Amino acid sequence: MWARKSSAIGRPFLYPKIMLKFYLIYIGFLISSILAVIVIAFFKIKNTSFPYIKKEYLLSEAEKKFYFVLVKILGNDYLIFPKVRMADLFYMPKMSNSRFYHYFNKIQSKHVDFLICDKENIRPLLAIELDDSSHYKMDRILRDKLVDKIFEGAKLPIYHVAVSPNYSSAVEEIMSAIK
Repeated sequence: MWARKSSAIGRPFLYPKIMLKFYLIYIGFLISSILAVIVIAFFKIKNTSFPYIKKEYLLSEAEKKFYFVLVKILGNDYLIFPKVRMADLFYMPKMSNSRFYHYFNKIQSKHVDFLICDKENIRPLLAIELDDSSHYKMDRILRDKLVDKIFEGAKLPIYHVAVSPNYSSAVEEIMSAIK
């Protein structure tokens, strides 16, 4: 059927009815295409195996020992978060994309060993780096200097604790740094 214009007698247009059918067919095709893509993607993900293996432990032995020292000295007054990404701690003011990525790339894959937060607002109070022998290598020294400078600029204190069999000397310094 071809669309006809209305005659002088007042016959209705046939064109809108044809267009409505066309749009309904088009929308049906579009929806079925989208559903087909979703189904294909679902089965592709479902049938894909990934090479990830769960780590046996989140913290190293030294980190675990120090974590329990922190729990003991801080009690229920503070929250202790291990392995916090620096990108989750800091944000940057508005800037051009190139500058943003320049600075973001410096922190995106770095983390601090522990973050102490107040319990009420989960506000960061102190970052703690547990320094083992790897922190005496040149690349680690440079990384630590960069991290310290970033924390200083963001006005979030960072405290370095050398791995030790006994952390009694660090306890007082940590408590005074938090307050």
